Amino acid sequence: MTAPSHVSSEQLYFVAVVVLGLCLLLAVVVVLSKLITTHRRTATQARLAPLRPHLLAVASGEDTDGAARARLIAHRDSRGELDRALVGVLTKVRGAPADALVDVLRERDAVTSTLHASRASSSVRRARAFRTLGLLRDADLTTDLLRGLHDRSPEVRLVSARAIGAVGPPAGPRAASAVLRAVRTQRTHPGVAAGTATDALVRLGITSEPAVRDGLTDDDPGVRLVAATVAGRGLFISCAPQLTGLARTDPDQLVRVAATDALGEAGRADDCPVLVTLTSSDEPAPVRRAAARALGRLGTPDAVAALEVLLGDADRGLAAAAATALGDSGPGRDTLTRAAADPDRTAPAVRAARVTLELLRLRRGTDRA
Repeated sequence: MTAPSHVSSEQLYFVAVVVLGLCLLLAVVVVLSKLITTHRRTATQARLAPLRPHLLAVASGEDTDGAARARLIAHRDSRGELDRALVGVLTKVRGAPADALVDVLRERDAVTSTLHASRASSSVRRARAFRTLGLLRDADLTTDLLRGLHDRSPEVRLVSARAIGAVGPPAGPRAASAVLRAVRTQRTHPGVAAGTATDALVRLGITSEPAVRDGLTDDDPGVRLVAATVAGRGLFISCAPQLTGLARTDPDQLVRVAATDALGEAGRADDCPVLVTLTSSDEPAPVRRAAARALGRLGTPDAVAALEVLLGDADRGLAAAAATALGDSGPGRDTLTRAAADPDRTAPAVRAARVTLELLRLRRGTDRA
């Protein structure tokens, strides 16, 4: 048995003094950092103050004679402060003013400096550079943006995917395929978030359809999930047969739900029998509810009839989803009205119909207000 160790009062005092000193040092560092940051921000604002009226004139579309644009182009600064200010404003405007700001950046040779920054050692600088490249919306820069999808930093890969989406359809099918592949996990590197990839592919429009078709058969469930979601939001009717297969048999439940929702978005009456089958009691609850939502989007007589049956389902979540789906169409609302007043209906079915009708009434009242 070891003897208990003893700590002298002098040692405790020394430790306390060291800890107090470190706390004071940390406080000083925080205060100094804040003061330095504030000073730099104030100095930057002071240097840019003479240019602010010109920047606002271009951003508001009021630079009719081009004088403000010429003044911004002529300004030279080694710190890149004006370029960062232009990019900051560019994120908030659209249309002709945005095009004018892009022209100013190009005339100031911001593209060259941004491409150089996209290879910087700092991930923050690289991310900022790829964000700027996307804002330029130049299809000729797509190859450089694709390079960002392979960056070692997950934040840079995320920004690059968003930037490709900002370029839009001119980025082309190759960019769409690259964004979809970037969803995969590579060794220890997590893939691009599904939501970010989905938004980027939707913004690429019809050019992403070939990539989406391929993605629906990918080995990675994350890729299939994104592909199914984009197929629905993009109304890619050519993908309907593949979506039907995924909705029925995919081993990943999230993919099944996404594919089922996509079938509803596509709005094909031919898909109604498949969706009705997916509401059967032997299917997982999330798939059944997705099928109910999809049937509501179809709004066909057969879909309305199937949803009416689901009002009395033992899964009250499914019954509520069916009632909400019925509320999305005129025939469905008529069905809800009849169900709410039918004495032969089960109490849960009547309750689901009445609650949905009341919500619809409140929504109409809010819309009028």
